Amino acid sequence: MAKNHQLKIPAHPSIYTGNNIGRQLNIYFSEPETGVNEDTGLLILIPGFGANSQSNVYKKMRQQFADQYNLITIQCDYFGSEFMQDSKRVKLNFSLTDFKDVIEDIDLMKLKSIQNFEEFITIFAKYPISLPFHELLDENIENFNDMGFMQALDLLTALFAVKIILNDNQLKYNVNKVIAYGHSHGAYLAYLCNRMAPNEFTFIIDNSAWMKPEYLYTNRFLHKYYGKLTLNIEFSYLAKELVKDKNILTLSNLYKGFINNAQIYSFLGTDDNLVSIKEKENFCKGLGQTNFYLIDQSKVDHKIFHSTTHGLNADFLEMFKFVMEQVQWDKKEKHKRNPNTIINSHQFEYRVDFDKGLPVMTVKKL
Repeated sequence: MAKNHQLKIPAHPSIYTGNNIGRQLNIYFSEPETGVNEDTGLLILIPGFGANSQSNVYKKMRQQFADQYNLITIQCDYFGSEFMQDSKRVKLNFSLTDFKDVIEDIDLMKLKSIQNFEEFITIFAKYPISLPFHELLDENIENFNDMGFMQALDLLTALFAVKIILNDNQLKYNVNKVIAYGHSHGAYLAYLCNRMAPNEFTFIIDNSAWMKPEYLYTNRFLHKYYGKLTLNIEFSYLAKELVKDKNILTLSNLYKGFINNAQIYSFLGTDDNLVSIKEKENFCKGLGQTNFYLIDQSKVDHKIFHSTTHGLNADFLEMFKFVMEQVQWDKKEKHKRNPNTIINSHQFEYRVDFDKGLPVMTVKKL
């Protein structure tokens, strides 16, 4: 059984405030039971909305993939990811008197004595109505779901921290076998990490990455069902106001003129309502070394893919197995050191330095 480890290190200072307020980064990684050898690769697992390092499926992947594929499996809870989870605290976005023709008077009266959310659900689950709620997020400028550079910096920090541990312990591993595996926004972040560390990743496995973080422009809606009752919970993220340089976070802008060194395995459903098929396919074609899988109904095998919608309702373990069966590792090509990377937008210069082992980003206004 794989050996599991956890460490906590200082996280990258905020690029939005310049403050280092003692934010900590929790990193989880597993190594093969048989130990690390020169064929052992590195895999960073990147969840999107609704999942995190403690989700059962990710715990399972860290544990199983380490032994099955001779990998050190790495994960962290990146900047603002706590605001990307399930609903925690909501407020009514309506007056129940608006539904007086549907809800019985006796139940409307019970509202005055309701003590908690569970009582509310117990009373109203019998009504075939849809109610709007607003999620009460505790975001602030020091900690928010930025959907961009800070999240990628945390992921790269986790990866490079594990590499430092391996090197300090004089453990040889396969530097040409470094994989990023992401789902939805997590897959988008894999592309962003690849852009920030151009020589690091051998493979990117992309399940339904969007071309840009849609919730920088629109609100997220989470639908929950209790009996006949539907709750429509709206998340309005602070990043819409705080992230001023949104255009650079579109993948086609990020990768303009960029030489991609990673092999890409990209999966997208024909009924994905968050991603333009044509835009995504053209982007992938421009990367070279890309395997683009468009999943229509004929490819829904109920083994790997269970739908053609966003995320494909995919079995994450089976998808990874499918890709690993296609891969042939090239041991001849020598790993290149990551250069200090500059990304320019119309407004800012983003510089990522690796000289001290962990990535450090500086932002300069143009």
